Amino acid sequence: MDRISVGKQTIKTLWKWCDERLFAVPEIQREFVWDKRRASDLLDSIYRCLPIGSILIWDAHGDHRHLLRQTQVLLPPHDPSNKNTFFLIDGQQRLSVLYRARKGGEVLSSNGSPINFDQLCFNFDTENYESRFLFTRRPIPNVQIPVTDILSPEWARRINKLPHWKRSQIRKCREAIAYYEVPVISVHTHELDEVREAFLRINSGGLRISKADRAFSRASRLDLRRLIRELRESLPNGFEEIDPRILQVSMAVIEGQRDTSSKAVESIIARLDKAEFEDGAASSEFVRKWKRVSDCVKRSVDYLHFDLGVINFSFLPSDLMIAVLAFFFHANNRAQPNSRQRREIKKWFWATGIARRYVGRGYYNNIRRDLAFFERLGRRRPGRFEFKDRMADRKLGSRLDNRQFSIARKVAYRNGW
Repeated sequence: MDRISVGKQTIKTLWKWCDERLFAVPEIQREFVWDKRRASDLLDSIYRCLPIGSILIWDAHGDHRHLLRQTQVLLPPHDPSNKNTFFLIDGQQRLSVLYRARKGGEVLSSNGSPINFDQLCFNFDTENYESRFLFTRRPIPNVQIPVTDILSPEWARRINKLPHWKRSQIRKCREAIAYYEVPVISVHTHELDEVREAFLRINSGGLRISKADRAFSRASRLDLRRLIRELRESLPNGFEEIDPRILQVSMAVIEGQRDTSSKAVESIIARLDKAEFEDGAASSEFVRKWKRVSDCVKRSVDYLHFDLGVINFSFLPSDLMIAVLAFFFHANNRAQPNSRQRREIKKWFWATGIARRYVGRGYYNNIRRDLAFFERLGRRRPGRFEFKDRMADRKLGSRLDNRQFSIARKVAYRNGW
């Protein structure tokens, strides 16, 4: 790594950099996932001079702008006329809250929950509230004041009718936030792999990183995060809530991977990143592959909903079933199943759902066997789905044979499962 510099910047300076549109959010970063509680707790920690963690910035050149996230709503969009690009490798959530606390406005978190920063208030009353800050639709006059008023350039005029001691508290709050010093780590390198490694090491050292983030940090050139997000948003009946990793698994198994562990899926994505990238853009072959993956996933979701009666995503026994069924449509050349295939798929669905075959120890082996079966089924080869897993039955503790499975399926239908 060429050079790493560590320093401290006041929040006031970070606001200035936001206004100058120096920051850029790369696709390896998560979308905004914080809720109101975490946002208000961040400001409370700053007010109390508690540590809030560091911000990791990659001081990159303009030739890396293809890594930018195109949809960015919490922070101002990056200005391409800036000489350098400050990629937010770590700290996007915190910086987004700090910027919106001053700017205000309503935004949506990644799960679709609205957060209106105009409703973020400072409390004078500390006896009835744990935190100095909270979100409230209607601030109590003379007890709560919007943070946007406190951080506004016209703050003095907005609070001039308050008593002197309250104005003093507001001044203290304003200065505590604006002049709080945030540790800023700047990475100066041309190597993207070195930045990825720094990102992963920092997160694994204290901040949890999801498996989806880890895998996508290995394939940012293909812009897979944006493709996954667009595919998720296109799924109906609540299936847009699916974990992004399931869509990665779908792509991996369609690409021939039978191990659905995080490391195995990541290796497939890394291979695609290396082999399917040409002249600064994804190859036509990758575009074709991704179209096939998307179509198989959509057919899987439609079949679960319309043919198997899964009302919405919350009724699905395991979201991995989407990936396995998507593989069937791939093996079946994206055609709708015939009567024999429908019968076997129905047996697989109820057996997997009732026995929870994709949960707990050994579910990797269950998925591997099911993928092998669906490959034969999709190619019209003979064979039936056989269920020999042990059921978690407190009274019997026995295997679920074909007769018991038939009874269980009837019970499921009778109860509308």
